[in-house]
Amino acid sequence: MLTTKITYALADWIREWRKCRKENPSIEDCIKFVEWKIGNCELTDSDLRIIESILLYETEES
Repeated sequence: MLTTKITYALADWIREWRKCRKENPSIEDCIKFVEWKIGNCELTDSDLRIIESILLYETEES
């Protein structure tokens, strides 16, 4: 299960990725980041939807 701390870290990581690379990370990159942060824990379907939502929100053009 994703914690608030992990979701904020993911959002920060996505913003930093975009700033450095001038492109959006893939959903696979985001999943790898979260797996690295949480260690030995299986991601649920709900977790994957949350990760995707954060990616979509952070990469939305304003």
